[in-house]
Amino acid sequence: MRPIAALPLALSLLAATPSARAAMPPAPPYLSSGAAVLIDATSGEVLFARSGYVRRSPASTTKLLTALVAVREGDLGQIVRISPQVDAVPGSSAHLAPGQRFTLRELLEGMLMRSGNDAAHAIAGAVGGDQERFAQRMNRTAAAIGARQTHFVNPHGLTAKHHFTSGRDLARIARVALEEPEIARIVASQELTLKPEDGPGRAVRNTNQLLGSYLGADGAKTGTTDAAGKCLVASARREGVHLIAVVLKGGDRYGDARRLLDWGFRRDGGALAIPRGRVVAHLQDGRPLRLTAPLAGTALDGVPLRLRFAVMEKPPRDGGVVGAAVLRRGGEVLAAAALEAPPRPRGWLLRHLLPSGAGAVDRDSLHSL
Repeated sequence: MRPIAALPLALSLLAATPSARAAMPPAPPYLSSGAAVLIDATSGEVLFARSGYVRRSPASTTKLLTALVAVREGDLGQIVRISPQVDAVPGSSAHLAPGQRFTLRELLEGMLMRSGNDAAHAIAGAVGGDQERFAQRMNRTAAAIGARQTHFVNPHGLTAKHHFTSGRDLARIARVALEEPEIARIVASQELTLKPEDGPGRAVRNTNQLLGSYLGADGAKTGTTDAAGKCLVASARREGVHLIAVVLKGGDRYGDARRLLDWGFRRDGGALAIPRGRVVAHLQDGRPLRLTAPLAGTALDGVPLRLRFAVMEKPPRDGGVVGAAVLRRGGEVLAAAALEAPPRPRGWLLRHLLPSGAGAVDRDSLHSL
């Protein structure tokens, strides 16, 4: 047996009490963004994807990987002297001046808070020796954490040939980056003081407008270029649930991120009760899958429920039991039931059974159920 469409599915739950009616997922939110991904940051599970595996220009969301490489491979206490070349770095700036000296930690703050391309340039030189060698380290790190649709040629995200990633990869990069305490601290801060070793400090504010305005928001990174459009990687936590949303090429990146996070938090609830015979999913050929037994469970200590499905590699045409549904709470199996499908109708045609918008699950439509 294998997961439907070669991917595990998650159906999180809204019912308020163990005896409540079966709760189906809320309708997917309206999004203006060309690509969007939502993951459960604890498990890494993809909860929503729209064009999530399409390569795109990432703008300054690139800097999450720059920060990850710097924290893993650099010395945050190292003193870095800003080179004259910093004046040639275009775009958003932390207003570093040649000759100033900062710790690597302070350069991270300038890069992640103010999205300073000058700070990213300085970090790359300090950790990698030059921009090209640092980009090679970035790509090695991306590959090591499974971000295999990512290839970067600079540390700041300015548009360049062969500089790309995907929404799914950005979510993966953000998840790993936020496991680093220094990165998590910086991206969650609304304001910090950036102070060179040889001069007065100045306050810098975070470019992420969700901080302080969206309940539970704690990072992670904005990005904007003409090629990438308005981008945002947004992290938020509520009642033990940690979600990461990625929106790329957004007309309303903050509104999209709020709607996507709201949708994700609504999926996580206290209890579930699904009766026997309820249709819970569909095969790729359009046939409904019904439970042969009821499923019920209650979330505890903020650990959400997850309903997962698996079906046979080649479900029989004459129907019957073709798979199973398993209800879990964290790593604990609470209940399981077989899944039954009806026989395939004679004269079956895929286009007749699955018009546009039907509920079968494909690689980029985990939200369709």
